[in-house]
Parts: sequence; C-alpha cells; structure tokens
Amino acid sequence: MDKEMKLMVNAILEEMGRMESRINARFDKIEQRLDSMQHELNACKLEAGTVDILIKKIDQLEKRIEELERKTA
Repeated sequence: MDKEMKLMVNAILEEMGRMESRINARFDKIEQRLDSMQHELNACKLEAGTVDILIKKIDQLEKRIEELERKTA
C-alpha cells in the first residue's frame, strides 16, 4: 500500500508540473500580447498628440493669413 501511495503521489505531482508548465506558457503569451497592446496604445497617444499640435498650428496660420488679408485689402 505504501508503494502504491508513493506512485500515486508522484503521478499527481508530475501532472501538476505539466499543468504548471502549460499555464506558465499561456501567461507568457498573454503577457506578450499585453506588451504589444501597450506599445500600440502609446503610439496612438503620440499620434493623437501630434494631430492636436498640427491642428493648433493650422489654426494659428489661418488667423495670420486672415490678418494679412485684412491688412492688404
């Protein structure tokens, strides 16, 4: 009985080790996806900031053009 118990415990421990490996592999994949998504989010934020700056600059230039047109008219 003692030998059978040791075999069962060892089998359970081996299965737990295999499950741990599979779970760790899945977590690694999820972590890689999250890292990739974080890079994409940062890129989107940077693009949005750049677009905002460009829109402000266009507004400033339009105002300058309007002023010059008034002065020359």
